[in-house]
Amino acid sequence: MTLGNMVGRGLERAESGKDEIARYLGKIRRKIADSRKASISLDSRFDIAFEGLLQIALAALRANGYRTTSEAGHQQLAIQLLPKSIGIEPSEIRTLDEYRKKRSLGLYEADFDPSEEEVKAVTGALGKLLEKLFDWIRHNRPDLLEAGAGPSRAASSGRRRGTTAPASAGNRRPKHKRRT
Repeated sequence: MTLGNMVGRGLERAESGKDEIARYLGKIRRKIADSRKASISLDSRFDIAFEGLLQIALAALRANGYRTTSEAGHQQLAIQLLPKSIGIEPSEIRTLDEYRKKRSLGLYEADFDPSEEEVKAVTGALGKLLEKLFDWIRHNRPDLLEAGAGPSRAASSGRRRGTTAPASAGNRRPKHKRRT
């Protein structure tokens, strides 16, 4: 199965641009920061982090030139297509789907109260997935990135702003210019 095979079955073709991807990356970074704020309830922090995961899945589709339709199940579809859109492992999808199910339990049945550990886990997954999205775009669609763009150190390393973190591959300057 390819993303192209999903056109008419929950996906539609829709080209994206640098501005749209920049907006997605900005929103995702803010979701990461907000999901780490101790002044926000655990429920809300979990929901915010999950929204960030969903925005990564949507941004990944947009970077590939697709978008979900508004049909029921479009959020699940966006997450399920991450192996095709940015090449993550299927085992990671199972974890993301568990977060989706827990969020749905809390939202629709009021039957999920996340622990601090669960919030940290979903927020950590969010930071790692942002780094994977950025790396995929950098290698496959660099035309969609603004000059100097990269995942923030706070987002990609799982550390809070103001702490020292090693530079990730996305934060290093390339040694050679790309030929066009």
